[in-house]
Amino acid sequence: MKGITYIYFSATSTTARCAKAVGEAMGLPINREINIADNHATELPFFESDDIAIIAAPVYAGRLPEHAVKTIRILRGKGAYAVALVVYGNRDYDDALLELTNMLKDSNFNIIGAGAFIGQHSIFPNVGAHRPDKADMKVLSKFGEACRERVEAGLPFAQIDVKGNFPYKRPGNVPFHPKCDSRLCNACKDCAKHCPVGAINPKDPTATDNDKCISCGRCIFICKQYARKYSGLKYILAGKLFEKANSQRKEPEWVVAE
Repeated sequence: MKGITYIYFSATSTTARCAKAVGEAMGLPINREINIADNHATELPFFESDDIAIIAAPVYAGRLPEHAVKTIRILRGKGAYAVALVVYGNRDYDDALLELTNMLKDSNFNIIGAGAFIGQHSIFPNVGAHRPDKADMKVLSKFGEACRERVEAGLPFAQIDVKGNFPYKRPGNVPFHPKCDSRLCNACKDCAKHCPVGAINPKDPTATDNDKCISCGRCIFICKQYARKYSGLKYILAGKLFEKANSQRKEPEWVVAE
């Protein structure tokens, strides 16, 4: 095997951390690493049959981010191995993993493993707080080791089945978007530069286009002045309800091809 190519959408580094934990357990060198959330054009790699790609994305309201979907659909596997991974905030991953595996199959990847893992919720951080934790990291490593063994076995691939329904659930609209405290903002424009969908005006980085914003939390993660956050009475009340409904710990789910 030539090595691993990482392709992921990671606004706050959580999905990247999960993908890398799987790759490190596979014990292969890194060919390339692409974060789709970076707001700049990048040339996508060409794959051959002896390549391995770890392709990962977060789950937003039960589906994959549209920005990630547009990029993943462009990929052409040419028989390369692929590991599909989604990360969700302890609510449910719904149809997201099925959506990802179906896209990879359509792009001629041989899927050796697929998994859904838990990260801290990007809008309500008390849900799934501090995850992936040590227990999650151990499962991620176990998943990576199982994928490596699957590649080394060199057996013909069988159908890989994951949870989900088709047609996929309709993506939900998120009513909450990060707001900027102009008293803290120093107009460095890092948030505008790194917003994956261009929702922040570089001429006025205190302003956000809520119609474009996907509530990924990247601007909050990027801001060194702590000027951006979710706020407001509706957000606080919704957070309490969401936390109550999703407080029970969810565990990772994964499968390898047999």
